[in-house]
Amino acid sequence: MNNEQATTLQEQTIAAFESVGLPYISRDTAARIFAIVYVHGGGEEEMVLNRKFTNDVKYIQRRFGIQGGEVPETEFASLLQHYVRELEQYERDHQRHVLGPKEQQSSIPEWAHKLMLDRYGMKLHG
Repeated sequence: MNNEQATTLQEQTIAAFESVGLPYISRDTAARIFAIVYVHGGGEEEMVLNRKFTNDVKYIQRRFGIQGGEVPETEFASLLQHYVRELEQYERDHQRHVLGPKEQQSSIPEWAHKLMLDRYGMKLHG
């Protein structure tokens, strides 16, 4: 199966889940994805060009009411705030110092790296 076929299958799967009222992505995973985008997604061209990622983002926006003037689902908003604070705190705690490459620490927690790599094949930089 090539990338185009896989993306089409994903789009059809999302539509099928939505048509029967089942969640395609859990609330927790959706909040983690949006927190990563909020804290580390600025200027990441790879995110914009990854259709699987953009399909998931569009789904999350529809499901949790974050498409403009809507009021977001309360539980989702709380989880999103939690993960944003966690990512920002991790970044503060692991600031890169002026050291050699071997001594530098990532400013992104392992769970965020793993989520983006496993789900979308993307590496976060930081």
